[in-house]
Amino acid sequence: MTYSVVVNGCAGASLARAPELLGFLQRSNLRVEDGHTILLYRDDAERDALLAQTATPTASLARLSRAAPETALAALEELTADRPAELTLFYDDRAGRELAVRLGCRLDAGTLTAVRSLQVEGQGLRCRRAIYAGRVEADYLLPHGPFCLSVARGGAGAVLSPPPAGTRIVRALDRREPEPEDWIETLAPASPRTLEGADFILAAGLGVGGAKQTARIAALAGTIGATFAASRPVVMNGWAPLDRLIGVSGAIAAPELCIVAGASGSAAFMAGVAKSRRIVAVNLDPEAPIMRCCDVGVVGDCVAVLEALARRMAGEGKSDG
Repeated sequence: MTYSVVVNGCAGASLARAPELLGFLQRSNLRVEDGHTILLYRDDAERDALLAQTATPTASLARLSRAAPETALAALEELTADRPAELTLFYDDRAGRELAVRLGCRLDAGTLTAVRSLQVEGQGLRCRRAIYAGRVEADYLLPHGPFCLSVARGGAGAVLSPPPAGTRIVRALDRREPEPEDWIETLAPASPRTLEGADFILAAGLGVGGAKQTARIAALAGTIGATFAASRPVVMNGWAPLDRLIGVSGAIAAPELCIVAGASGSAAFMAGVAKSRRIVAVNLDPEAPIMRCCDVGVVGDCVAVLEALARRMAGEGKSDG
């Protein structure tokens, strides 16, 4: 099976993580000669140090100005199109998980995060990963590729042998952004509010219908003063970033009010919102399980209902003034 290992030198601590990726590869039944490394980096010293840890015979390079996900994804799309692989591996830090899921969506690939081990079985993969907060290990059989996986932190074990020498560079991209002509002082944008500490959450589920509708609901969350969250299917489809994930594999929140838009109310999702003081569900299906778990249920199109709510709140604000 052909595979690519993405080493993200822009994400920090990459030199410490490179041996973990190497140990993971050596414990799988992937063949070294089938491997390729994609190296994202910012400067020459970082590039040379990471290339010394490379475990594959060939590598492609992409020089970036910063660790912006969109910039990294654009480089990854170009390099994976240039050299397609059946399996693409990332390290399971925050950047690696996001890139694995988002690239997987763009490549129409099977995606699994925090994988502890893998073995090739025919055209598929058998993977192990921890579930239920690390209390249980589960086997996953992915029947056919392509695949985008992230390798769990600390699960690979020690390197069995040193990496081979003499990696050949087959392509190099320069995706650095040009410096502005004029000096302008800018302030870093505020990071999104954390879900765990939010008092008011608007959570989008798969029933919202797509990326465009999810973006509209995220904008409406800002309009009505809520913190935006998303169910696992929404995040796995790439409609929302990973840090917005709520549920058993994401944030466990306890807001005063949680509006759930288009989520069916699975047990995994409800684990993230069950501590809410009040839950309002908006869903086209009156028989959805969420309707039995909420304090108020609204049957209707979630975007239309939330837009009406935003207009009502805006009108009340004007009348108070």
